[in-house]
Amino acid sequence: MTTTPLRWHPGEEAMHRRLRVPYEDNPTIPGLPMAYGMWLAESPLLALGAVDRDGDIWTTILGGAAGVTVPGAAGALRLSTTAHRHGRTGWKGLDPVLDALFADGGTGPEQRVSGLAIDLEQRTRVKLAGRMLSGVAQETADAGRVDIRMTLAVDETLGNCPKYLNRKVVRPHDASPQLIADTLPLPPEAVDLIGRADIFFLSSRHGAESMDTNNRGGAPGFVRVFSNSDDEGVTLVYPEYSGNRLYQTLGNLITDHAVGMTFPDFETGDVLFLTGQAEILVGAEAAAVLPHSKLAVRVKVRKVRWVRDGLPFRGRFLDPSPYNPPVRKLARELDGEDPAATPLSLGTATLVDRRPVTPTITRYTFGLDPEMPPWRAGQHVTLDFSAQLDRGWSHMRDHDPRSLNDDYVRSFTISSPPSGREFEITVRRQGPVTGLLARWTPAATVRATVLGFGGGDEVSYIDDPGAVADVVVVAAGVGITPLLAQARQALKAGPGLTVLWGLRADDVPLAADAFDAIDGLAERTTLFVTGQADVLLGARVQHRRMTRADVLGVGVAGRRRFHVCAGRDLRNAVMEWAAGEEVRSESFDY
Repeated sequence: MTTTPLRWHPGEEAMHRRLRVPYEDNPTIPGLPMAYGMWLAESPLLALGAVDRDGDIWTTILGGAAGVTVPGAAGALRLSTTAHRHGRTGWKGLDPVLDALFADGGTGPEQRVSGLAIDLEQRTRVKLAGRMLSGVAQETADAGRVDIRMTLAVDETLGNCPKYLNRKVVRPHDASPQLIADTLPLPPEAVDLIGRADIFFLSSRHGAESMDTNNRGGAPGFVRVFSNSDDEGVTLVYPEYSGNRLYQTLGNLITDHAVGMTFPDFETGDVLFLTGQAEILVGAEAAAVLPHSKLAVRVKVRKVRWVRDGLPFRGRFLDPSPYNPPVRKLARELDGEDPAATPLSLGTATLVDRRPVTPTITRYTFGLDPEMPPWRAGQHVTLDFSAQLDRGWSHMRDHDPRSLNDDYVRSFTISSPPSGREFEITVRRQGPVTGLLARWTPAATVRATVLGFGGGDEVSYIDDPGAVADVVVVAAGVGITPLLAQARQALKAGPGLTVLWGLRADDVPLAADAFDAIDGLAERTTLFVTGQADVLLGARVQHRRMTRADVLGVGVAGRRRFHVCAGRDLRNAVMEWAAGEEVRSESFDY
């Protein structure tokens, strides 16, 4: 053991320079402090990383109850867990880390390992790195089941913060592992597990000197499957959220691209082991792949093991981390329509007017500099407000946790007809950007960088003239905004436009404002108002929610097209009601 402070290695230093991180001493602690050793004894899980004979890095998850690791001699840690061996002689298992450590005597004396002891119920975790000193796999009375005992020399430890840890309670489980697949591409069940995962574990290395094991967490689906085919191979992409700025994993990946990842299914015990090569994406390079991300990692998977019932524990979800950002979809999932995927400034939008429409909905007018080519009616504009709202990095921000990963880039549907000099947005106040707009006074200056214009095809009501006899717009609340920009032209195109618009009573003034501005729109509209409101707007009014009969009662099946601009529940309902007919929808996922 040594008490000499640990220094940053060249990969970590390169990552700090690349991201302009101010210098601080490495907080990693040499050896195994007693306080950490006592805490480790209470942790129910240990993610463990090791390198196999082919040089590939793998990660596994062991334990299930307190006591999976306990401190032994000074600087040493004893690990106890269960595993399954196949065959009567030698070691043949399904866990790639245990294979690396035990098959044919392992890969050598004092093999490098790394670990992450984690308690998801308490949202605590400690990283450790060192060497395996000894290990034994002892037969039990159950055929194929073995008790694993290892002694690890701990060279360094580091406690980590609770951010992005979704609380779970775990319990031991007697697993019965079964190999489902060990070839690429991934089977559908494995892809589904990645899509549902809110945590995975990964290991990396700094040459032969040290290893690192940690986790990444977020909302389910924060890891995206970029490709999964024989032609493109298997590639995963995940965002690197705002953390402690040590960049120990990324520092390793700068100098050695090898990485081992494990996705556990806490409910079923299924586990997906992956090993491959990682690429760090920064700035515009990251946003081009994963819009609204400033830092991301892309992993090219080389090998896989998909094991059913392979975990020695089960877990039950308790509650999500308050720090989880919304899931960010790949640019290719957005059909290339998200301008933030290629964040190149087109100019500046300056707020010039604000007009309240309802107690919670306001119309804002922006002037453009320089003048730009007109956009298409129904499109949205993507604006970057970070220059006015970004408060810089901080480690924790419990009073406003999601702000740590907010890039303050927002997209709004344009509610005014196409023009290259100014545009309007009609929005409800929700979040920091619309809060900034709501506080504006003519004496102040609010500017945003214009990143681009996009969308519109799915909510274009005036294309393909004559292709259908009836266009039925189903909207809710401010979902009417794509129509506002093109209603005049849609009304001129023919008599087949019908609008079904659901509103809360408080938002009825938005309908009055739209009908006043657009001649002929009221006569084509049926309002479905929830709550008490006096409505004298020239439109048909129903004081109830919209139903299946309302939607399907308009036009003639086979000669109509539905356009849905509403929240998820109504959108899904209309898709179900109008199954087999043409339905276009605006998801507002941008």
